[in-house]
Amino acid sequence: MDDCFDFFLLEDLETLESIERRSVFIPEHRNNDLDELDEDDFRRRYRFYKGTIETLVELLRTNISQPSTSRAITDVARALAELRPQYIDLPQTEDQRMQISQKFYREFGFPGVYGALDCSLIKILNPGGSLAETFRCRKGFFALNVQTVSDPDLSIRNIVVRWPGSTHDSTVFDHSYLRAHVETEVPSSYHLLGDSGYPLRSYLMTPFLNPVGAGQVRYNAAHARARNVVERQYGVWKKRFSCIDTPFRCSLETAQTVIVATAVLHNLALNLGDYEDEYSLPLQQDETMVNHSQEHGGNSQKKCNCCKFFQLIDL
Repeated sequence: MDDCFDFFLLEDLETLESIERRSVFIPEHRNNDLDELDEDDFRRRYRFYKGTIETLVELLRTNISQPSTSRAITDVARALAELRPQYIDLPQTEDQRMQISQKFYREFGFPGVYGALDCSLIKILNPGGSLAETFRCRKGFFALNVQTVSDPDLSIRNIVVRWPGSTHDSTVFDHSYLRAHVETEVPSSYHLLGDSGYPLRSYLMTPFLNPVGAGQVRYNAAHARARNVVERQYGVWKKRFSCIDTPFRCSLETAQTVIVATAVLHNLALNLGDYEDEYSLPLQQDETMVNHSQEHGGNSQKKCNCCKFFQLIDL
């Protein structure tokens, strides 16, 4: 069991690939930290409570052998990533959608919300090859542009990790399974929330660029509060797993696998009540590149209907 813990002790992945090639010395007698450490010391060292680790070991027991755990940390990450369908999934039933929507409304005052959408740049080394420069983001470093959807509990309900850092957020969304899903399978009474970098769609509500009148001002305020859950989700996720907040020093494929693995662990921890303290995050100022087409077309009617709702309520 202790060998599984080595995955969580990596503060970053600078030596990941060399670890795979290195012989592992296992002493005959090893202390079991589950027995030796109290709950607080154990969590400080391994990032999770004992019960979370015990659940995780049981989940991995049939997918990976102890010798392979000792030999290759990437095998552990791969086994975790394979749990993705079990732990990262969009709400599929009307009851699930309704529960999420009602919680968004109770906590933030915005009706019909299916999830909050955003992308985040996760640093990598220069991947090399003819397409290397496509991974250089607008901030000048090499990165993956990772898309997630968050629910009000900060769970990751959808994740996309395949796009280079120079890719615009709206492009990631437009080519994702998520877009096809919300277009064809989600009732029109529900919508995602996105920042002004996304185009307005009937299923994707964006803020007003220049709000006029009480309804639009209230709409923007509630939109910002509700959409902030995805910013908080990224903050909690990166705080628990420092490896995704520092440059990955491994192959691109390994980096993508580990990102998904940590997303699975993030949700597993939330499901088990193993919460990470949040940084104090103010409502984010929208610094994204504005999509100037967002205020045009028939999709604006739904946005106008939302504004009428905010005009009628007394906040």
